[in-house]
Amino acid sequence: VNIPLPTITTISPTSKPVGDPDFTLTVNGTGFIPTSVVNFNGSARTTTYVSDVQLTAQILSSDLAVAGAFNITVTNPAPGGGTSNAQVLTVNNLVPLIISTSPDSATAGNPGFTLTVNGSDFVFNSVVNFDGASKSTTYVSSTQLTAFIPASDIVIAGTHSITVTNPAPGGGTSNAATFTVNNPLPTITTISPTSKTVGDLDFTLTVNGTGFITSSTINIQGLGATTTFVSSTQLTTFISPVPAAGNYNITVVNPLPGGGTSNAATFTVNN
Repeated sequence: VNIPLPTITTISPTSKPVGDPDFTLTVNGTGFIPTSVVNFNGSARTTTYVSDVQLTAQILSSDLAVAGAFNITVTNPAPGGGTSNAQVLTVNNLVPLIISTSPDSATAGNPGFTLTVNGSDFVFNSVVNFDGASKSTTYVSSTQLTAFIPASDIVIAGTHSITVTNPAPGGGTSNAATFTVNNPLPTITTISPTSKTVGDLDFTLTVNGTGFITSSTINIQGLGATTTFVSSTQLTTFISPVPAAGNYNITVVNPLPGGGTSNAATFTVNN
Protein backbone atom coordinates (compact mmCIF):
# COMPACT_ATOMS: atom_id res chain seq x y z
CA VAL A 1 0.00 0.00 0.00
CA ASN A 2 1.50 3.29 -1.03
CA ILE A 3 1.67 6.24 1.35
CA PRO A 4 -0.29 9.23 0.00
CA LEU A 5 1.30 12.34 -1.45
CA PRO A 6 0.63 15.11 1.11
CA THR A 7 -0.99 18.42 0.22
CA ILE A 8 -0.71 21.70 2.11
CA THR A 9 -3.73 24.01 2.10
CA THR A 10 -2.66 26.64 4.67
CA ILE A 11 0.07 27.44 7.17
CA SER A 12 -0.16 29.57 10.31
CA PRO A 13 1.40 32.02 10.76
CA THR A 14 2.23 33.04 7.19
CA SER A 15 4.84 35.62 8.17
CA LYS A 16 7.33 36.48 10.90
CA PRO A 17 9.65 39.44 11.59
CA VAL A 18 13.40 39.08 11.13
CA GLY A 19 15.13 38.14 14.38
CA ASP A 20 12.15 36.50 16.07
CA PRO A 21 12.80 33.51 18.35
CA ASP A 22 11.92 29.87 17.59
CA PHE A 23 8.21 29.29 17.07
CA THR A 24 5.71 26.55 16.26
CA LEU A 25 4.35 26.52 12.72
CA THR A 26 0.97 24.88 12.08
CA VAL A 27 0.56 23.16 8.72
CA ASN A 28 -2.94 22.25 7.51
CA GLY A 29 -3.66 19.97 4.57
CA THR A 30 -4.34 16.36 3.65
CA GLY A 31 -2.53 13.05 3.50
CA PHE A 32 -0.42 13.56 6.63
CA ILE A 33 0.86 10.51 8.55
CA PRO A 34 2.82 10.08 11.80
CA THR A 35 6.12 10.05 9.88
CA SER A 36 5.40 13.14 7.79
CA VAL A 37 8.13 15.78 7.98
CA VAL A 38 7.73 19.54 7.57
CA ASN A 39 10.54 21.21 5.60
CA PHE A 40 11.70 24.82 5.80
CA ASN A 41 13.28 25.82 2.49
CA GLY A 42 13.99 22.16 1.84
CA SER A 43 15.48 21.36 5.27
CA ALA A 44 13.59 19.04 7.62
CA ARG A 45 12.34 20.49 10.89
CA THR A 46 11.20 18.69 14.05
CA THR A 47 7.60 17.73 13.27
CA THR A 48 4.64 16.72 15.42
CA TYR A 49 1.76 14.73 13.92
CA VAL A 50 -1.58 16.13 15.11
CA SER A 51 -3.91 14.43 12.62
CA ASP A 52 -4.08 13.44 8.98
CA VAL A 53 -4.97 17.06 8.22
CA GLN A 54 -2.60 18.89 10.58
CA LEU A 55 1.08 18.93 11.55
CA THR A 56 3.15 21.29 13.67
CA ALA A 57 6.84 21.99 13.24
CA GLN A 58 9.51 23.86 15.19
CA ILE A 59 10.94 26.73 13.10
CA LEU A 60 14.30 27.92 14.41
CA SER A 61 15.39 31.48 15.15
CA SER A 62 18.23 30.89 12.68
CA ASP A 63 15.57 30.40 10.00
CA LEU A 64 14.39 33.96 10.70
CA ALA A 65 17.79 35.66 10.58
CA VAL A 66 17.35 37.03 7.05
CA ALA A 67 14.28 38.45 5.31
CA GLY A 68 12.84 36.58 2.38
CA ALA A 69 10.15 34.21 1.13
CA PHE A 70 10.75 30.60 2.20
CA ASN A 71 8.97 27.48 0.98
CA ILE A 72 7.21 25.24 3.49
CA THR A 73 6.63 21.70 2.26
CA VAL A 74 5.71 18.32 3.75
CA THR A 75 7.42 15.06 2.83
CA ASN A 76 5.92 11.61 3.28
CA PRO A 77 8.28 8.63 3.09
CA ALA A 78 8.22 5.79 0.56
CA PRO A 79 6.62 3.65 -0.63
CA GLY A 80 4.66 6.25 -2.51
CA GLY A 81 4.72 9.44 -0.51
CA GLY A 82 6.76 12.33 -1.83
CA THR A 83 6.88 16.07 -1.24
CA SER A 84 3.82 18.30 -1.21
CA ASN A 85 3.12 21.59 -2.90
CA ALA A 86 4.73 24.62 -1.23
CA GLN A 87 3.25 27.38 0.88
CA VAL A 88 5.33 30.52 1.50
CA LEU A 89 6.44 31.72 4.91
CA THR A 90 7.57 35.35 4.61
CA VAL A 91 10.27 36.67 6.94
CA ASN A 92 9.82 40.44 7.01
CA ASN A 93 12.35 43.15 7.73
CA LEU A 94 11.28 45.55 10.46
CA VAL A 95 10.96 49.31 10.06
CA PRO A 96 14.28 50.65 11.40
CA LEU A 97 14.58 53.24 14.17
CA ILE A 98 17.24 55.95 14.46
CA ILE A 99 18.25 56.98 17.98
CA SER A 100 21.24 59.22 17.22
CA THR A 101 23.85 60.15 14.64
CA SER A 102 27.50 61.00 15.13
CA PRO A 103 28.41 63.64 14.26
CA ASP A 104 25.10 65.47 14.16
CA SER A 105 26.56 68.50 12.41
CA ALA A 106 29.32 69.58 10.03
CA THR A 107 30.76 72.84 8.75
CA ALA A 108 29.86 73.99 5.25
CA GLY A 109 32.73 73.48 2.85
CA ASN A 110 34.39 70.73 4.87
CA PRO A 111 35.50 67.51 3.15
CA GLY A 112 33.37 64.37 3.03
CA PHE A 113 33.15 62.28 6.20
CA THR A 114 31.79 59.04 7.68
CA LEU A 115 28.48 59.36 9.51
CA THR A 116 27.61 56.83 12.23
CA VAL A 117 23.91 56.06 12.68
CA ASN A 118 22.79 54.40 15.92
CA GLY A 119 19.39 52.79 16.36
CA SER A 120 17.67 49.43 16.09
CA ASP A 121 16.41 46.85 13.59
CA PHE A 122 19.13 47.51 11.02
CA VAL A 123 19.88 44.70 8.54
CA PHE A 124 22.84 43.95 6.32
CA ASN A 125 21.25 45.70 3.34
CA SER A 126 19.89 48.75 5.21
CA VAL A 127 20.62 52.04 3.45
CA VAL A 128 21.31 55.44 5.03
CA ASN A 129 19.65 58.36 3.21
CA PHE A 130 20.70 62.03 3.26
CA ASP A 131 17.69 64.18 2.35
CA GLY A 132 16.16 61.07 0.79
CA ALA A 133 19.18 60.23 -1.38
CA SER A 134 20.83 56.90 -0.60
CA LYS A 135 24.47 56.90 0.50
CA SER A 136 27.13 54.20 0.48
CA THR A 137 26.30 52.30 3.68
CA THR A 138 28.22 49.80 5.79
CA TYR A 139 26.38 47.43 8.15
CA VAL A 140 28.12 47.27 11.52
CA SER A 141 25.41 45.60 13.62
CA SER A 142 21.66 45.56 14.09
CA THR A 143 22.10 48.78 16.10
CA GLN A 144 24.71 50.63 14.04
CA LEU A 145 25.39 51.64 10.44
CA THR A 146 27.98 53.93 8.89
CA ALA A 147 27.62 55.93 5.70
CA PHE A 148 29.93 58.15 3.68
CA ILE A 149 28.61 61.70 3.25
CA PRO A 150 30.40 63.41 0.35
CA ALA A 151 31.58 67.02 0.43
CA SER A 152 28.94 67.89 -2.18
CA ASP A 153 26.20 67.32 0.43
CA ILE A 154 27.60 69.90 2.86
CA VAL A 155 28.42 72.83 0.58
CA ILE A 156 25.63 75.08 1.89
CA ALA A 157 24.51 75.62 5.48
CA GLY A 158 21.10 74.29 6.49
CA THR A 159 19.29 71.40 8.13
CA HIS A 160 19.05 67.99 6.50
CA SER A 161 17.16 64.75 7.12
CA ILE A 162 18.92 61.46 7.89
CA THR A 163 16.82 58.30 7.49
CA VAL A 164 17.43 54.56 7.14
CA THR A 165 15.53 52.32 4.73
CA ASN A 166 15.16 48.57 5.12
CA PRO A 167 14.19 46.73 1.93
CA ALA A 168 11.17 44.51 1.33
CA PRO A 169 9.73 42.15 2.34
CA GLY A 170 8.46 44.29 5.18
CA GLY A 171 10.97 47.00 5.91
CA GLY A 172 10.34 50.65 5.23
CA THR A 173 11.89 53.99 6.15
CA SER A 174 12.78 55.06 9.68
CA ASN A 175 12.05 58.22 11.58
CA ALA A 176 14.23 61.18 10.57
CA ALA A 177 17.21 62.56 12.49
CA THR A 178 18.24 66.16 11.84
CA PHE A 179 21.74 66.84 10.58
CA THR A 180 22.88 70.48 10.59
CA VAL A 181 25.40 71.98 8.20
CA ASN A 182 26.78 75.08 9.92
CA ASN A 183 28.34 78.16 8.40
CA PRO A 184 31.98 78.53 9.45
CA LEU A 185 33.12 81.13 11.98
CA PRO A 186 34.97 83.73 9.88
CA THR A 187 38.45 84.99 10.71
CA ILE A 188 40.10 88.22 9.58
CA THR A 189 43.84 88.11 8.88
CA THR A 190 44.39 91.52 7.23
CA ILE A 191 42.54 94.53 5.87
CA SER A 192 43.64 96.86 3.10
CA PRO A 193 44.04 99.73 3.48
CA THR A 194 44.45 99.91 7.25
CA SER A 195 44.06 103.68 7.42
CA LYS A 196 42.86 106.78 5.61
CA THR A 197 42.92 110.52 6.19
CA VAL A 198 39.86 112.69 6.73
CA GLY A 199 38.92 114.17 3.37
CA ASP A 200 40.34 111.33 1.29
CA LEU A 201 38.41 110.08 -1.68
CA ASP A 202 35.89 107.24 -1.43
CA PHE A 203 37.61 103.84 -1.47
CA THR A 204 37.16 100.07 -1.42
CA LEU A 205 38.10 98.28 1.79
CA THR A 206 39.39 94.75 1.23
CA VAL A 207 39.09 92.21 4.05
CA ASN A 208 41.24 89.06 3.84
CA GLY A 209 40.76 85.99 6.02
CA THR A 210 39.07 82.60 6.10
CA GLY A 211 35.59 81.14 6.31
CA PHE A 212 33.88 83.78 4.16
CA ILE A 213 30.66 82.82 2.39
CA THR A 214 28.33 84.51 -0.07
CA SER A 215 26.16 85.81 2.78
CA SER A 216 29.05 87.16 4.89
CA THR A 217 28.71 90.79 5.96
CA ILE A 218 31.46 93.26 6.77
CA ASN A 219 30.57 95.27 9.88
CA ILE A 220 32.05 98.66 10.68
CA GLN A 221 31.65 99.48 14.36
CA GLY A 222 28.98 96.77 14.49
CA LEU A 223 26.94 98.15 11.59
CA GLY A 224 26.56 96.03 8.48
CA ALA A 225 28.01 97.42 5.26
CA THR A 226 27.15 96.47 1.69
CA THR A 227 29.50 93.56 1.08
CA THR A 228 30.86 91.91 -2.05
CA PHE A 229 31.92 88.28 -1.82
CA VAL A 230 35.14 87.72 -3.75
CA SER A 231 36.16 84.31 -2.43
CA SER A 232 36.19 82.26 0.77
CA THR A 233 39.27 84.30 1.75
CA GLN A 234 38.31 87.81 0.58
CA LEU A 235 35.46 90.32 0.89
CA THR A 236 35.20 93.97 -0.12
CA THR A 237 33.03 96.95 0.78
CA PHE A 238 32.88 100.46 -0.70
CA ILE A 239 33.40 103.24 1.87
CA SER A 240 31.72 106.55 1.02
CA PRO A 241 32.37 109.03 2.50
CA VAL A 242 35.51 108.52 4.58
CA PRO A 243 34.26 108.70 8.17
CA ALA A 244 35.39 111.05 10.89
CA ALA A 245 38.80 110.63 12.51
CA GLY A 246 39.09 107.71 14.90
CA ASN A 247 39.63 103.98 15.19
CA TYR A 248 36.97 101.70 13.73
CA ASN A 249 36.46 97.99 14.45
CA ILE A 250 36.10 95.90 11.30
CA THR A 251 34.48 92.49 11.74
CA VAL A 252 32.84 89.90 9.52
CA VAL A 253 29.55 88.19 10.43
CA ASN A 254 28.36 84.86 9.02
CA PRO A 255 24.67 84.04 9.54
CA LEU A 256 23.09 81.06 11.27
CA PRO A 257 23.19 78.12 11.40
CA GLY A 258 26.65 78.19 12.95
CA GLY A 259 28.45 81.29 11.73
CA GLY A 260 29.12 84.11 14.17
CA THR A 261 31.33 87.19 14.37
CA SER A 262 35.02 87.20 13.54
CA ASN A 263 37.89 88.74 15.43
CA ALA A 264 38.23 92.50 14.92
CA ALA A 265 40.70 94.38 12.78
CA THR A 266 41.30 98.11 13.35
CA PHE A 267 40.83 100.70 10.63
CA THR A 268 42.13 104.18 11.47
CA VAL A 269 41.00 107.54 10.05
CA ASN A 270 43.59 110.19 10.68
CA ASN A 271 43.15 113.94 10.83
